[in-house]
Order: sequence, then C-alpha cells, then structure tokens
Amino acid sequence: MNAKLIIYCKEKIQNYESLKQLCLLMNIEIILLNEQMTQNKIKDILNKKIKKTKKNNLEPAVVVFSNVASLQMDQILTLLKENTTLCLKAIVTATNYNWTFENIYLHLLEEYQKNK
Repeated sequence: MNAKLIIYCKEKIQNYESLKQLCLLMNIEIILLNEQMTQNKIKDILNKKIKKTKKNNLEPAVVVFSNVASLQMDQILTLLKENTTLCLKAIVTATNYNWTFENIYLHLLEEYQKNK
C-alpha cells in the first residue's frame, strides 16, 4: 500500500506548504478533507470513495498517517511541532480503519483533553 496522509483543516497548519513539499519528496500522497467529508470511513477515504455528508465543523487540524515509514513520520512530526495551533495526530490501525473520520477526531480530542 502507498503511504498517505489524511489532512483535515489544512488552513490551521501554518507550514502546510512545507509539509506538502516534504510529502512530495517522500512520495506520500495527501488526501485533504473538509467539513463535509467527516462522516466518511477511513477505509473509504483511503480508497478515494469520499461522499459529501452533512457539514460538521471540527475545530483543530487533524493529520492521520497511513502506511508512512517511521523515519518519514518523524520528519513530518518534527515539521508539525512548529505549528502554534492544536493539530491532532493519529495512525491508521486495524481497529480504526472502519471508523468514521469524525470518530477518530472525537477519540483524539478526548485523549488530548485527558492529557492536557
């Protein structure tokens, strides 16, 4: 499988252009989501079977890694650390592969708030 990043709310990632260039160099595909795509399952997003759903404004930016090598992930995470606004991060697993993007988002937000 190809390495992919699912990115929600790219406008809130200050160095998005640098992230885009880094992914291009590392041959990592970026899939951009907006607030009308959050009800789609991760597996459908990765397979580009994205349907528009009801509009859901989720607040922080989210980056979901799929099949990204650890060295590449480290480079991307280093770049994302420069972000001054909250950017939640996750890795696609066998468990969350069938979740909707919104479910991953809510789970990440809950974990973030517990660990603040």
